[in-house]
Amino acid sequence: MVPQPRGIVLISACRTWIVGARLIVGGLIVGCAGEGDGGGGGGSPSPDAPPAIDAPPSTVTEVTPCPATPDAIVTTRDDVYVYMPATTTIAAGQAVRFETSLYHDVAPLPPMTDAALSVGFGATRCLRFTAPGTFRFKCTPHGFSGTITVN
Repeated sequence: MVPQPRGIVLISACRTWIVGARLIVGGLIVGCAGEGDGGGGGGSPSPDAPPAIDAPPSTVTEVTPCPATPDAIVTTRDDVYVYMPATTTIAAGQAVRFETSLYHDVAPLPPMTDAALSVGFGATRCLRFTAPGTFRFKCTPHGFSGTITVN
């Protein structure tokens, strides 16, 4: 343990900075430049950092270009607050084309929904579901939801 002198101790993601009180009076900007990583945070983790958590592999992948005839289509319109259809059932390996309007999006709805289940406002995106399960999603600003069931 490093003895701590009087003053203020600032902790950044890269290292601990000890700053004397005199520097604070004139203002202070603290940057983060770790051992040779250019400040980008790509250096070695500190001994105090929690262990990395292994995420399960993604079961939703983007299909580009979108197939001319996807296995299912989910749409939104600006004048209604629902996905059409709200529930869709497909087989593993099939693709769904999501067509969102300018005021609605698609965001994963936890728990147990793949983070790749995401479509921006006013976008069209085709997603392939590679594993069985129930994938819930929502419109971020309005809260209505939908479900893809993969058999």
